[in-house]
Order: sequence, then C-alpha cells, then structure tokens
Amino acid sequence: MEVPFWMWFGYDSLQESAIYASSQGIFNTMSESVRLTIQVIVSLAIIYAGFWWMWRIPGKPVMDSAAAPLLAFASVWTGLASVVMGATLWWVEKPDLWVPIHVLIWAFSMSLAGLALWTYRHTPPEQRNESIQLQCLQARIGLIFSLLAVVLWYAFILTHKAPLTPIGG
Repeated sequence: MEVPFWMWFGYDSLQESAIYASSQGIFNTMSESVRLTIQVIVSLAIIYAGFWWMWRIPGKPVMDSAAAPLLAFASVWTGLASVVMGATLWWVEKPDLWVPIHVLIWAFSMSLAGLALWTYRHTPPEQRNESIQLQCLQARIGLIFSLLAVVLWYAFILTHKAPLTPIGG
C-alpha cells in the first residue's frame, strides 16, 4: 500500500498539513539548512536568468559612450573602497553596523562594472579602440576588487558568526 506524501511529514490528513503550512508559512516548516539551500539555489537561478537574458538583447556595436568611462572609473574606486572596508571589518568596534554598508558598496561596484562592460557587449574586440579597451580593463579590475571584497566579507562572517544565525543577533 502506498503512503500519501503528507504522511511522510507526520500529518494524518492532507487538510491538517495544509492548515499547518499556511499558518506557519512554507519556509517556517522547513529546517534552517533546507531553507538556506533553497534560497541560495533560487537566488543563483535568478541571477543566471538575468545575465542570460541581458546578454541576448539585440544591439549595435557602440564606439563611444558618455556613461561607460565614468561607470568603469567609479567601479574601480568603489571596488577598492569595499576591499579596504572589508579588510578593516576585523578591527572596528561594532562590525555589525558596517557589514550591511560593506555589502552595499561591493554590490554597487559590481553593478557599475557590469554596466560598463554591458555597454560594449556588441562591440567586437578588433573594433575597440584603446579607450574602450582601457574602460573594459577598468571595469574588470573593479569586478576583481568587488569579488575580493566578497571573499573578505564571507571570511569575516564565517570567522565571527555562528552558522545560520542572523547578522546583528
């Protein structure tokens, strides 16, 4: 005899399981590790879908942009600022106040670098002049700084917080 799926979770009826799930919320009925795993997988899927869609938008090669030089320049400096802030998290008195600001700065730097690179996505490398190549290099350096800041942030969180506890708690 086949056992109904709701009995796998200890409920006597489907109605009882639906009432419990609706009163507690679907995420509250799961363990912390399952919830975290689902959130990470869904987040990565959304990011991948966004990049997949963005890079397939049709367009013409861009040989000059007014915004891209400023975006690339700002991505390097905000990336560097986030690396410095990430390195100083170990020495500040109340790091819980600085962690969200650090996250916002590296996310902003990544966004600036992504926009600078996205501007020239349809321009073939052989058609790019020296200034476009240098802007793309600046944007890549900004991305590298931002990724280094992410590594510093994760290192700080993993060395100072118990697993699955909220920041600031």
